[in-house]
Amino acid sequence: MQLDHLHIEHFRNLSRVELTPGPRFNVLTGPNGQGKTNLLEAIYTLGSVKSLRAQRNAELIQWEQERALIEGEISREAHRRQARIEIGATGKRVVLNGTLVRSIQDYFGTLSAVVFSPDDLGMLKGGPSERRRFLDRAVFNTRAGYLADVQAYESVLRQRNAVLKSPSPSAGLLEVYDEQLADYGASITQRRLEYLRDFFPIFRRAFRGIFTLEGEVEASESAQIAETLALGYGASWWSPSPVSVSGELEVPSLEALRTGLGGALRRGAREDMRRGTTCSGPHRDDLHLAFLEREVRSFASQGQLRAIVLAMKIAEIQVLTERLRFTPVLLLDDVSSELDRDRNRLLFELLKRHPGQVFITTTHRDFIQLEGEDVRSWSVRQGALEPR
Repeated sequence: MQLDHLHIEHFRNLSRVELTPGPRFNVLTGPNGQGKTNLLEAIYTLGSVKSLRAQRNAELIQWEQERALIEGEISREAHRRQARIEIGATGKRVVLNGTLVRSIQDYFGTLSAVVFSPDDLGMLKGGPSERRRFLDRAVFNTRAGYLADVQAYESVLRQRNAVLKSPSPSAGLLEVYDEQLADYGASITQRRLEYLRDFFPIFRRAFRGIFTLEGEVEASESAQIAETLALGYGASWWSPSPVSVSGELEVPSLEALRTGLGGALRRGAREDMRRGTTCSGPHRDDLHLAFLEREVRSFASQGQLRAIVLAMKIAEIQVLTERLRFTPVLLLDDVSSELDRDRNRLLFELLKRHPGQVFITTTHRDFIQLEGEDVRSWSVRQGALEPR
């Protein structure tokens, strides 16, 4: 899969951008705040119809403009697609090959992109929402319809929370919302668990390989450490919690998950009314990661945390490649400046073995250990691009 041309109008600080990227490495250099990350976000939005960072469409539109536009020409093997996303303050209009897209499932797979940013490096130390964001992005890239389920769940959740905050919450209305939340929440949870089941063995192999390549431990010791790696999906409304995905995970049925979440919502209704918010559901779930029988968040060194996150991103790319049978586009946002020299070297060794298209932003070109005819570079200043 490859992005052959990109056209942007009034997206954040990008007034007008025309970019014809190369098939391998595309390096965007410039000081912070000039628009490098915005360009990567535009590419991601073109593929996912969902922003990397913004909660509201209006945040994506340049000041004093009514809309933003992202257009791309995308090729995969012998197939070529023309994608267009118009962003207004109240919604997005998606067009594929000149035809208006009515369902996100019809657009699925047009442009698949995996993002690696400094936020990912803080994922394991940060709050549960950061780990859910990583998981949801990964699942969306491999599952048609997942984003629609998440959006429907979030819409019902907002409505239920509004009822909980009212002076006299309606028991009948809560019952209706509980049923809808249980339906959408069960589907979201099942898809997350299915993804983690496939993700974990690849993640373990990548984890072992990184520790061996870094020379921190011998290969035999690295293999032993990797065998202690444990990943769990924490859901307070499900028993047992966390659900271990380290072994042969049997993903619960939709009916079992629906029953479990529905029961938790009913049992927690009084506490939810007291707090004015819904306390049970996939919007509160978390990932739990440990090795050597210790929780990574409290035990691992900063270097180990970054190596683990790097292994997670490698696994995400490999799962997506295996499921979709093509290589996704990689978007790396100033990651090199956050890595020490050895891990930065390791990252670029891995990138050189990656066969697909890569976009990399950096504040200093020296961070980017890539040279040759397959590297194209641009300077980004005040939302404008100039070839280097």
